Amino acid sequence: MLTVNGFTQSLVNLIAAQDVEQVVDHTLAILIDLLHPRWAGILLWDSALNRYILGDVRMEAYSASEAPALRREILRQGEMARQSDARCARFISPGLFYHPVHTSAGQHVGAFCIGIDQMSAPEPYSLLVQCSTSALDKALRLQLAESEHAELHAERERLERLLQAVEQQQQVIDRLLSAERQFSAALEAKVEERTAELQAAQARLIQSEKLAVIGQLASSLAHELNNPLQAIQSGLGLLMSEVKQGNATQALIDLDIIQAELERIQALFRQMLDFYRPVSHECQPLDLNAICDAVQVLMRKRLQDAHISLQLDLSSSLPLTCGDSNQIKQVLLNLLLNAAEAMPAQRGNITLSTASDNRQVSIRVVDDGIGIAEELRERLFEPLFTTKTRGLGLGLPISQEIIRRHGGEIQVESDPGQGTVFTVSLPVREQCHDA
Repeated sequence: MLTVNGFTQSLVNLIAAQDVEQVVDHTLAILIDLLHPRWAGILLWDSALNRYILGDVRMEAYSASEAPALRREILRQGEMARQSDARCARFISPGLFYHPVHTSAGQHVGAFCIGIDQMSAPEPYSLLVQCSTSALDKALRLQLAESEHAELHAERERLERLLQAVEQQQQVIDRLLSAERQFSAALEAKVEERTAELQAAQARLIQSEKLAVIGQLASSLAHELNNPLQAIQSGLGLLMSEVKQGNATQALIDLDIIQAELERIQALFRQMLDFYRPVSHECQPLDLNAICDAVQVLMRKRLQDAHISLQLDLSSSLPLTCGDSNQIKQVLLNLLLNAAEAMPAQRGNITLSTASDNRQVSIRVVDDGIGIAEELRERLFEPLFTTKTRGLGLGLPISQEIIRRHGGEIQVESDPGQGTVFTVSLPVREQCHDA
């Protein structure tokens, strides 16, 4: 017989449980002592699999040889009961009482399955359900957070190894360039005795090799890493703010965003080694409104610090267009960063909008910044051309190349003092295929 003091201590142990397994063990032990069923089991709801998984089963009146069949039957009966009604506690077959459990926020976390012929539902049982539900919800959320933290840590270590590999590659490039300069000096000494045509051809070859190695590899890669790293920095700032406010749900969303940007950096290493060489990319249906929402989240901290307002004006229905969402996000981030830098004293407004017609879908980035003079607009998409004190002038050329590979184009409209409008147009597709 379970005494009041014993029941109270059991609930205390249940509430203090450190993980899901301990919660299940304590709950089953209390169920056995409280109701004396033939068996008792707990089903856990797995949102990733969208089905129940078996937490554990305690058997009082069954032999070890009967246990596998009983566990399978509990899973089968519990899943059928959930599909028919996941809110009501009831007998779902003779001798099997099904009791779904939900958190105060309405989240379904699992169910009790009890081998008993009748259920009087005494008050201690109701208290057990409440305590077990709360403890189970806490343990499941902690388990999910730890799993995501471990994945993020692994991604960070992978990125660090990749960065180390890039640094080593850069050292190799420096050695090659040094050897190439030495070779060029020796070659020029010999070529002095040859014709002027051979001298000019050799100079063009050397210059071409320098541009190919330095311009297309090291400079492009270093420049394009800046956007996702800034997004990660902003995401970390938001994450710290959400953690301090105790907003775990938003913190998990920010962690997902940071993980996505780390994956985008990995993609950049593959894509940016050679700017002029065609690269393969995904060709999947694009949700441009969702991409705009994601970019707004990534830029939120950066724009708030600069006192810049970013407004979304998204079309409610867009026709199908296809491409690589990471690359389109990269283009929009580059355009938004350029727009933010064009603001006088880092104050102003930016509008990000989507629209469509029968032939194309468009994204517009509109700012009320200082504008661009006509003589500069004609050179915006030239590689290595920039009006900034920092930067290599590769952002817009690379963005233009990405959109061209998607079958679209980038257009710019601007007048000094009147702001700037960048329009990214993508073709409407009947269907997508992965190139």
